[in-house]
Amino acid sequence: QKAVYCRDLVRLTKEGYTVVCPDYRLVSQSIFPACIHDVKGVVRFLKANGEKYNIDPNRIGALGNSAGGCLASMLALSANCRELEGEVGGNLEYDSSIKAAAIFYAPADLCQSIRTSAAALSGPPKDLIGTEIENVGNDNAGIIPALIVGYTGPGRSLFTLNQVLERNDPGDPDWHFIELTRKCSPVTYAGADCPPVAIFQGGRDTIVEPDQSEILYHALVKAGADATFVACSGGGHGPSLGEEIDQFAYNFLKKRL
Repeated sequence: QKAVYCRDLVRLTKEGYTVVCPDYRLVSQSIFPACIHDVKGVVRFLKANGEKYNIDPNRIGALGNSAGGCLASMLALSANCRELEGEVGGNLEYDSSIKAAAIFYAPADLCQSIRTSAAALSGPPKDLIGTEIENVGNDNAGIIPALIVGYTGPGRSLFTLNQVLERNDPGDPDWHFIELTRKCSPVTYAGADCPPVAIFQGGRDTIVEPDQSEILYHALVKAGADATFVACSGGGHGPSLGEEIDQFAYNFLKKRL
């Protein structure tokens, strides 16, 4: 989102907003939930240093696309999950809750993504290797849910991970990968106490299945949360879904911060 949204977001500084673009560890550097710990640490830092940087700690929102959208979702929905807070950056006397989030074409239910991608496999199973960046570049985005929880190496394929998922056996030696997948899926934390969330999805996205956004939206609505869903039938996996939708997202955040 640095390249896509930064120019527009920086313009908000003229209206008194502070814009922060955090870095976080990629899966090639450290598997989930390291990146979640990183962004939660950023929010705690902002709250701890609100006076120094002229930031209202009670008016922090998040916007993200793709992987960044998943992290924005986790910030918005998992604030009450102490297990995912981590200790990165300290300031643990502060929480990492935010006021609202705008989420563009983001993975939401990683277990469902494993099922969908496994069902689409053809030919003999291939061992899971490489980084998330390499596999997106090679049009292998479907295996990323396995990579991000560290399920890689000889004999480990998307097919075998899906077998573990479908057996639903907590006694399976690889069951902890399924547990981690669920813990790092935003949909797991959908609840009535979640902050307002706007979800944006392109109908022609070939990286993140469009139904991922729908799954999250319906889970939030069912839980009684404040959720908005905006679909762009001709949109792909960004980088933008168009000026009108982008402005809708900015206005959504501004009205709720």
